[in-house]
Amino acid sequence: MDNEIFKKLLQKHADGRALSPEEEVLLQQGYDELLEEELTATEKEDALSAETGRDLRRRIDHIIASRQTKRFRLKDFRRIAAALLAGIILLAGAYWLRPGKTGNNGRHEILPGNNIASLTLSDGSVIALDSVQNGTIALQGGVRIEKDTSGNIRYHAEARTGVMPAATNTIATPRGGQYRIILPDGSVAMLNAASSLSYPVCFAEKERRVKMTGEVYFEIRQQKMPGGKENVPFFVESAGQEVQVLGTHFNINAYSDEPAVKTTLAEGSVKVRSAGGRSVLLKPGQQAVLAKQLTVQPADITEQLAWVSGDFVFRGETLESVLRQVGRWYDVSAEYPPHIGQLRFNGMISRSQPLSAIIGMIQSTKKASVTIKERRLIVTD
Repeated sequence: MDNEIFKKLLQKHADGRALSPEEEVLLQQGYDELLEEELTATEKEDALSAETGRDLRRRIDHIIASRQTKRFRLKDFRRIAAALLAGIILLAGAYWLRPGKTGNNGRHEILPGNNIASLTLSDGSVIALDSVQNGTIALQGGVRIEKDTSGNIRYHAEARTGVMPAATNTIATPRGGQYRIILPDGSVAMLNAASSLSYPVCFAEKERRVKMTGEVYFEIRQQKMPGGKENVPFFVESAGQEVQVLGTHFNINAYSDEPAVKTTLAEGSVKVRSAGGRSVLLKPGQQAVLAKQLTVQPADITEQLAWVSGDFVFRGETLESVLRQVGRWYDVSAEYPPHIGQLRFNGMISRSQPLSAIIGMIQSTKKASVTIKERRLIVTD
């Protein structure tokens, strides 16, 4: 495929613009060709050692941490991902099947999630964002709510007078959904599946505060207080903790079915305070983990933020954890015995792939077998 065509399709997909069926086929074809080229090149270098593979992964991590977390654009991520794939295959000996190579025992294919969300206004009315037309979708006091041509939700304060500072909106994604929103202060938030974010239609002058559930990636815009001397702090409330930021990029995973709340910092600095009163200050590349207590550990930025760029990345992940992530994105449930849930996986796969590709990845290990009954995955030895 022509490289320029492939780049244009990748950029269109990264911008959130809809692809025609023909363009989707071409994008998948280009992606497959790229992966094949990388894997072929790797096979020729059969002298590549495990240490070289680890070096490759560290270089990729550095590139993604410094570039990809700065914006919701793929740019060269697919090429980086292909190289990462080759490194992981060498290190873990795992592989996965392309769409169409593995069927669901003749059943209808289960497709991945999409940009689906609902917006609940302060008066209780609900707007289905995936079906509403582009343009102005609501007016609240002096605030105009708009869906732009890329499908993003934006807030425009026409004037400070008449604005309802206490009015709160809530955006929520179902299982199998995700959505991107530009908040009233210009900050960006991207919601993963089964997540929600509540925020005022107009932030206060001295404090910005939102509440979330599920998983949300934030890019917080700096904002000066009246007089221009200090920045207006931004607070994110989630299960059992509060995160304070000024201007930074970070991800919070606070699903109720996860064993811990994880706050991963990609850029800037944040302070995480638990409900018990303990607080920690994070540096880029660190992660706060709130379980029985609040601790700090090094973060795998590539793995934690892969979903933002449209991928799953698993590094020593238990099958139990893999199936929770897969279940939310494909809106399926899973059944498995406890010992199967503790199997560990390494691999990477696009979130745009159908469920059969994930099943192929799991079954390729020869350690587990997966069958589908309606929207249930049944995993056995």
